[in-house]
Amino acid sequence: MSVLYFLMLVGVLVVIHELGHFVAAKILDVKVLRFSLGYGRPLVRVMLRETEYQIGIFPLGGYVRILGVEDGDDPAPGEAGRSFASRSLWQRLVIVFAGPAANFLLAVVIYFVFFAGHTELPAAVVGDVLEDSPAARAGLEPGDTVLAIDGKGVRYWEELEGGIQRAPGKELHLRLERAGKVFEKYVVPIAEVVHKRDGTSASQGRIGITRAPFAPLIGVLDLQSPAARAGMQTGDLIISIDGQPIANWGDVAHKLGRGRRTNVVYFRGTEVPGIPHLDLLEAHFADLVPEFELDAGLKRSAYSGLERAEMFVADVVAGSPADVAGLRPGDLIVALDDQPVSHWMIFDQRLQADPGRTWTITYERTGADGKVETHTAQVTQVRRKQLDAYGHTVERLVFGAHNDAQRSPGKMVPIEGRFSYAVSKAVHRTGETIGMMVSGFLSIIGGDSPSESLGGPVMMYKVATVSGSQGWETFLLMMALISINLGLINLLPLPVLDGGHVLVFAIEGVRRKPLSPQARERVQLAGLITVGAITVLALKNDVMRYFLR
Repeated sequence: MSVLYFLMLVGVLVVIHELGHFVAAKILDVKVLRFSLGYGRPLVRVMLRETEYQIGIFPLGGYVRILGVEDGDDPAPGEAGRSFASRSLWQRLVIVFAGPAANFLLAVVIYFVFFAGHTELPAAVVGDVLEDSPAARAGLEPGDTVLAIDGKGVRYWEELEGGIQRAPGKELHLRLERAGKVFEKYVVPIAEVVHKRDGTSASQGRIGITRAPFAPLIGVLDLQSPAARAGMQTGDLIISIDGQPIANWGDVAHKLGRGRRTNVVYFRGTEVPGIPHLDLLEAHFADLVPEFELDAGLKRSAYSGLERAEMFVADVVAGSPADVAGLRPGDLIVALDDQPVSHWMIFDQRLQADPGRTWTITYERTGADGKVETHTAQVTQVRRKQLDAYGHTVERLVFGAHNDAQRSPGKMVPIEGRFSYAVSKAVHRTGETIGMMVSGFLSIIGGDSPSESLGGPVMMYKVATVSGSQGWETFLLMMALISINLGLINLLPLPVLDGGHVLVFAIEGVRRKPLSPQARERVQLAGLITVGAITVLALKNDVMRYFLR
């Protein structure tokens, strides 16, 4: 199957590219001598009117031969006006650009099919509100439906999120619906630089809302607390309190904050013997009687012993900075540099924002006597190179501790105008991908990205194999990416590529006369040397990446 995926990937993309040249030449009445699927000795050859169609013995792509493109293609008497060389500049440009355009169009078609399969999208409904955020201060609550931003209607979460991200520091006028009532709020997104562990970052606005609610998963650290005495454990999922359904952690905090006796119904996962990674949910009941505590200011508060499960460490990678610092599964992270943290996403963003800094992490752990112990640890993140599924080496910032908190599904709504939605998303995704690839190529040329990023046929084979094994959807999306890449490569100003023809046209336009045969040979030789050097570099990277690692 791996060979089949590879042949499909390369064959389809090259054929589509050549088909673009073929169709453009036919439309402009330029004579096409041959259209071939595959290379080498023809297995099948058919002459239809003036064009020869054939299937080559090597099924790797194909080619189109147009009259007047190659030296030696002398037109027959009466056909001089149908050669490529005889046509006006705009017609030659149309034929040249038709190949890359076909690759871009293929990507649009693939993305269209992908997005057309979507029937629902996340709704513009607030799943949860982060504490001490602009949204919390403005009075937004979980479950609020955002109807409009600055008078412009919104229906989907991506519209809401995009409107907020594009407006850091700008006051936004939100029209909301809550429990059937429509009202208005004003909120100012704060500017935030979002960092990723692969080193990339982006600046955007944020108001502190999430699409998916934080699931009411709880943690119990104090084994002498009311929750522990009632039989509750870390990882339990609360589904109702006093008969009222619980949707998120905010509901738990609200219900238990009253400090009165409550009846709690919760689910607990039970492993199925002999079947790994499969848990059955079993319902449990708890009669929870909170205790009351007095803080330093003699303020009375209810204490149940229930903690948000999100900040509990579920896994620690051996040898990582978190492991060296002494963090263990079951620890509860409560502060970073003495600043309280209650959401893992904020904790992780702060770590990534200053990679070289040594942080002080405060965490709590159940002691030998069942009581809570507070510890601190110094942690400095490290950068490590890792291999992804395609065999690429990527550098990531490593902390080494992870949580296992789940998110409840957010509200979904049907897509209105699925055809126009799929078209717009397909065009946008294609344009976005072109921009990212151009930026990446320029960074390689400028030395900002390593030349090891280039790959050859072995890398293509690996990409085809891995994406194919993950299903047709993944394979087709990868085909769209590589189709865009192929189209861009052919636009490079190298004489053996489509962009080389444009380069020659430009030189001849400046000189206002055709290049001499000797000059054309020198330009082609320079192009062949450049392409050869790139090919050698790509093959060397393949050998180093897949055979000498």
